[in-house]
Amino acid sequence: MSIARTAALVGTGLLLAGCGSAGAAVPEVTIYVTNQLDNTLSVIDGGTHRVVATVPVGTSPTAVAVSPDGGSAYVAEGGDNAVAVLDTRTRTVRTTVALPAGSSPRGVALSRDGRLLYVADGGANAVSVVDTRGDRVVASVPVGTQPVSVAVTPDGGSVYVANSGSGDVSVIDTRTNRVRRAVATGRYPAGVAVAPDGGSVYVADELSADVAVIETRGGTVAARIPVGTGPFDVAAAPDGCCVYVADPGPGDLAVIDTHTRRVAATISIGPFLTDPFSVAATRDAIYVADQGANTVSVVDPRTRRVVATVATGGSPYGVAVAIRGRG
Repeated sequence: MSIARTAALVGTGLLLAGCGSAGAAVPEVTIYVTNQLDNTLSVIDGGTHRVVATVPVGTSPTAVAVSPDGGSAYVAEGGDNAVAVLDTRTRTVRTTVALPAGSSPRGVALSRDGRLLYVADGGANAVSVVDTRGDRVVASVPVGTQPVSVAVTPDGGSVYVANSGSGDVSVIDTRTNRVRRAVATGRYPAGVAVAPDGGSVYVADELSADVAVIETRGGTVAARIPVGTGPFDVAAAPDGCCVYVADPGPGDLAVIDTHTRRVAATISIGPFLTDPFSVAATRDAIYVADQGANTVSVVDPRTRRVVATVATGGSPYGVAVAIRGRG
């Protein structure tokens, strides 16, 4: 078991996509990957699949999220109880947002308009709400035990928080910054993702070896989908047809058909100890942070094959993608 999973950590990715058109300019794709053991952030050119910068950040960086305009990247610093704010143009840390003592942040997610950042404070059993315009914490919401992943609904009305220690998902009402309900999902919920239409939430549970599907309208678990040996992170395809699940043990990426709610394919990312840990998806590619191999795998969602492998720093943890120039 990896250092990060032993410490009950989880990565998070930002899913960005748009509609192309004939004759449109080729979009600029940039991938951001935190390297937990190196205290750095790798910046990868999506066109060349090469690292174009390695940015020093705080201690034990975990998850990362990118603003809708691609101008800022937010890095949870698990060892510093803080969030680093990176200016993506200069590739330097613009400021650092201090979180409450003992927060040990794990997951991060932005509202659709980018004005609020939600941080899963694994050490404080809470979610910090950060105003990105003022770069300050404006609320702290008590949730379940050891929250490690967080996702925001498309309408911005709810935040879903995977609580690995209490085996449930907290649903935060963003208008009141209070927990509306808690949904029991399994033994160790580690990754959470919301479907693009906001109707369903997918929760990867490492110890239950399945993905729970929560219907957002009723707030109940509608299905449990067996996946591999220990699914740890989950990301939805932008068109909602599939959900991608990182399964570290066997080194696989599972593809769940959201209509049949069954595993439609299993993609081999690498041999044992490759440790695919976190995943982010766009219309054109799936990016998988391979914690054991110190790489990021790029998967073509059409052929479902690995088309590139990019060396990163030590123990890549979170992965997020920014897309510019797609109309």
